[in-house]
This record gives sequence, structure tokens and C-alpha cells, in this order.
Amino acid sequence: MKKIIWFFVFLYVCIPSLKLAAHLKLSDAESPKFSSAFTAGYVFKNDCRFKDVYGLGMVNVITGDFVYYPWDFWGLGLKTSYWRAKGRTTLLNLCTKLEEIPLTFTVKRLVIFKHDIEFYGSLGGGVVWMREKSELECVKMLKGIGEVEIGLNYPICNHFKFTTAFRYLFPRQYVGCSKIDVGGADLRAGFELVF
Repeated sequence: MKKIIWFFVFLYVCIPSLKLAAHLKLSDAESPKFSSAFTAGYVFKNDCRFKDVYGLGMVNVITGDFVYYPWDFWGLGLKTSYWRAKGRTTLLNLCTKLEEIPLTFTVKRLVIFKHDIEFYGSLGGGVVWMREKSELECVKMLKGIGEVEIGLNYPICNHFKFTTAFRYLFPRQYVGCSKIDVGGADLRAGFELVF
């Protein structure tokens, strides 16, 4: 049920953007050569055991996204983030801290409309490094992940843009005998520099 609700929230946010895009005409601007974006936000997790300890999700402290465009409006990128959450264990009520650092390589498609408004989509894959530290132990893991992302860039001045993004990292994976969701829905905003 929660996934259905999140799907409708996602549609509610995206449909006005798509209607706006339908009324805008494509620009004849040139493809950028490089872009770098720095954003922050919040990561919503699906895993029930995660929510018992840490709550709804994790803070996305910072995400760095670096893209090189070797072809017209098609780019190859590298993205890394730092996520963290604090909570209390369910059994002994001890303080615990979780850190995740996803690192992904992406393929990005950029569409530029009039007034330099940009819409993009990207697909990628990589790994996520996780460390959970409590008073009892420190557990470290490295897992493979995939991602899909859509976003919108709005120009502020010359090569400086405001950017927003929605990213979903997947899949659910096994740790020992239990299945966990190492990804989540990442909503973030920040700034992009294009050169």
C-alpha cells in the first residue's frame, strides 16, 4: 500500500512538470561538455527493520554528480553520495549509527527546452558501502546497486543552475538469511555548474 501511495505522490509531482514540458519548445542550444552538481536531500527507505531502528529514512548529506558529454546531449557520469542516520536498537535500546556511500557510473540523456530549462534522465550501476556502528559492534558491507534518476535544471545565471532530482536505488538484497533494501527513493536539490 505504501508503494502505491508513493507512486501517486511521484505522479502528482511529475505530471505538472511534464505538462510544462509539453508546452515548451526544444531549444537549439549546444550540448554542454562537462557538468558538476552538488545536492543534498533525504532518502526514504522501504525496509521495515530499518524503520524500526532509524525511522523513515536517511539524510543525504551531499551528492556529487560529475558528467562528461562526449555525444550530443548524451553523457557519461560518476555519482557519489554520503547518507547517514542515527537511531536506537530495538532489543537493547542502544545508540546506533548507519552510514552509506553509494558510488555509481551513469549514462545520462539531457533535453534542453527554450529558456535553457533542462530535463534529464539517467541509468546507472555501481556499489554501496555501508557501515553500521553501535556500542556492541561495527558491521561493514559492500553491495552492488542500480539506479534510475530523473531531474530538472533551471538556469540562474550563465553556467550556474538550480537542480532537483528524484533517484531510486535498487535492488533488495540478501544479507545472511534476511532480505534488506539497501537502496531507497532519494529526493534532493542543489546547484549545478556547466562548462
